[in-house]
Amino acid sequence: MKKLIVILFLLFSFFLPAQNVVINEVLYDPVGSDGGYEWIELYNNSDEGVNLALWRLVKAGSEFETVFFFDLFAFNYISPHSYFLIGEEFVPNCDLTETLAFQNGGSETDGIRLISPDTLYTDTVLYDSPNTNNLPDDLSNPGIYFAVDVVGGNTLARKHDGEDTDNSETDFFECEIPTPGSANIYPVDLAIYELEIAWNNDEYWLQTEIVNLSTENVDNYEATLEITINSATYGIFELPAIPASSSVPFACNLGTFTENYVIVECLLYYLYDNQLDNNFVITSILIDSSPIVLNEIFFKPQSTNQEWLELFNRSSCAYLVDNWRIIDASGGEISFSGFLGADDFLVVCQDTILMMQIYPNIDPNKIIQSDSWTSLNNTTETLVLQDGFAAVFDSVFYDGNNCPADYSLERVNPFEDENIEWLVCLDSLGTPSFHNSVLPIAKDLELEFVEIREENGEIYHKIKITNIGLENIISVDFTCFQWQMDENPAVEIYADEITIDDDLEIVFSTNLPDVGYYEFEYFVDSEEDLNEANNSDCSFWDCNGLPFVINEIMYAPQNEMPEWLEIKFNLGISDMTEFFLVVDEDTLQIDYPASETEFMLVTNSWSDIDTLQSVYSLENIPIICGLTSLSNNGEQLALLDECGNLIESFCFSPDWNDAMPGISIERVNSCLTATENNWGPSVSECTPGVENSIFVQVLPPKMKLSVDPNPFSPYRGEHTIFSFKLPEVISRMTLRIFDLKGRMLRKLVNQELQASTGNIVWDGKGDNGKNLPIGVYVVLMEAASYESEKVYKKKITVVIGK
Repeated sequence: MKKLIVILFLLFSFFLPAQNVVINEVLYDPVGSDGGYEWIELYNNSDEGVNLALWRLVKAGSEFETVFFFDLFAFNYISPHSYFLIGEEFVPNCDLTETLAFQNGGSETDGIRLISPDTLYTDTVLYDSPNTNNLPDDLSNPGIYFAVDVVGGNTLARKHDGEDTDNSETDFFECEIPTPGSANIYPVDLAIYELEIAWNNDEYWLQTEIVNLSTENVDNYEATLEITINSATYGIFELPAIPASSSVPFACNLGTFTENYVIVECLLYYLYDNQLDNNFVITSILIDSSPIVLNEIFFKPQSTNQEWLELFNRSSCAYLVDNWRIIDASGGEISFSGFLGADDFLVVCQDTILMMQIYPNIDPNKIIQSDSWTSLNNTTETLVLQDGFAAVFDSVFYDGNNCPADYSLERVNPFEDENIEWLVCLDSLGTPSFHNSVLPIAKDLELEFVEIREENGEIYHKIKITNIGLENIISVDFTCFQWQMDENPAVEIYADEITIDDDLEIVFSTNLPDVGYYEFEYFVDSEEDLNEANNSDCSFWDCNGLPFVINEIMYAPQNEMPEWLEIKFNLGISDMTEFFLVVDEDTLQIDYPASETEFMLVTNSWSDIDTLQSVYSLENIPIICGLTSLSNNGEQLALLDECGNLIESFCFSPDWNDAMPGISIERVNSCLTATENNWGPSVSECTPGVENSIFVQVLPPKMKLSVDPNPFSPYRGEHTIFSFKLPEVISRMTLRIFDLKGRMLRKLVNQELQASTGNIVWDGKGDNGKNLPIGVYVVLMEAASYESEKVYKKKITVVIGK
């Protein structure tokens, strides 16, 4: 009874509508896809379900032949507006698994056909040409319309699921993104190219055009256009139908803007658009005066510097300046991208690293490296500032004939758009990322250190505060901090609220600090001050702190080598700008090194610098010239800091190295004063730019001598090392090897100058150059103090093995 009911149901289902079941997508050449397995997708485009029992799928090469029948008793039911996936083994998510083996096209027409049980309905797809085998389609015999033969791995898919015109050429396309069991994706390309912002009836209007570059219509409201203004969404608008290979205009009222500079973006959305790079367009509007102007031009650098330009944002809104450019009169471009904060500066240069080296006080966030650069003229030039959409923000014509090298031209008032004036910067190297030196700021305080001195056991400070703005600031807060270099944090030692008129000199005293080197930092503060860059200054005070010292002296070189002095920096002083070296009555001003360095050499000439760098490999050690000739009979030397504090003063003597030519005088310890006992001859001839050969932190209390390894075998090519420590800074040393009968077999060291510590290597050979026999040997070291001639002796044994 149950079987009869099933048969009656199946027979009844044969009479259900079937003409809307179609071949929707097929993978007949699965090279590189799904592991090499074919599949075919059917689609029911009707409102009623269809039972596929006894339906037949056929394929054709030379003629149509059956692939398989749908089983009468299997439940192969396809729901309304649904997909039915048939695939070979291992194709995932199949509704039915069958062996398919479709024809792969290639040289002539192939086909696939779906046939209803009563054969009254067929759906046929023919692909590739020519149709030499006269295969029929659903309209004609032979068929005359053919789908393309797809590349291996791509599918043959309907443009629109279930829509069938019985024309394989127009119904199907080659699909690069297969979608088995789901909706087909037909490639459509919508584009938007130009954007126009127009002023009309006291409002801004956006006008553009949407282009359909494909052969497929886009239905009403399927595509949308999003408009953003200064990165905020203004609106999303549904677009009307866009016919194939056609376009539709679009207009939108944007109203008015409060900002001076507006960036408008349009983004086109369409679900099936497969070419997105033409879906975006952007433009800008400059309303009234420009928020960003050219503010400083550095066009005539010395060979060690570079050209640069400075932009100033005179508005309260920050801006991205991506793809901006500065164009000169010849059409050359300086292009750049970056961020320019509100009421702030941005410096455009070719090399940000070089910029930071020459201008270490610049905030690195206010410097950008250009993408391209064109050289600026040193005489006359016209520059135009444009954003990435060719909107002109500023232009300037300058005459650089009267501008000295390494000086900039500054805009006198960047807030003024009429009677614009440019002047030569008051400061060498310009003022990149800071307010221009010629700018008349409304309210501006300047603090300047004047003097520091000791009097009656106290330190007296003199500071000058000046109103240099257009309007005076009356009430200010003044503070002084004291900092012992490299030790304690800064401590506030003086504070006062001060009333000033045009300017005021302040004199105040503080306690005399303990031994050490100190920096005093002075600050003036007022909420009315519009420029804080000049609100601080500093001074220094020395209480036997030895922040930097003369560490080595080469006064009698040999072999045409130059004279030189070595300065060692015991402390890092970031705020110091200069110091002074005095040789007899000659004073040399020296720039304090900007980078952290331990040593600096001072010699006579540029050629001497080249010689020292070449001979001693001193490429990373700063060397300056200007040293006057040193007397072989000794010379008075002194160091002073920029505040005039005497760091040290002494007279070196040739007795400190027994007047040996080609041997430098070295300081034993740079943290101790320059007395005669703290100097001696180098035991390595000289040590420029490295630790002195006689450097001693603490002398040992007695002589020590050790040997390692012990025993050792010269017969296996081994060596041993004698390590020594002496309670003298410099000694004349002798080291000899004896056998147990007291016969001297080797003199390793003979009256040579040695530092307080060192090592001596022995190869196990005697003075005759031959290996000594296996056995025990006595090692005798004798050292006579270089200063006192006190003699030290030490004896140990060493064993030579096999």
